Amino acid sequence: MSAEINSPGLCADCIHARVVRSDRNSVFYFCQLALTDPRFEKYPRLPVLSCAGYEQRKPSSE
Repeated sequence: MSAEINSPGLCADCIHARVVRSDRNSVFYFCQLALTDPRFEKYPRLPVLSCAGYEQRKPSSE
């Protein structure tokens, strides 16, 4: 499979995205903005290429 199929797009480094792993080891990206704003889907179709709520996660300091 190509990397594009497995890539979540903007969700990969968005502060609002949370990774959810199912019992069957499937991975989903949950958008926390969906809890308070109906414009956002809880589990958006991937890859997300454009999003009004996208905010890049700051790299962690080591």
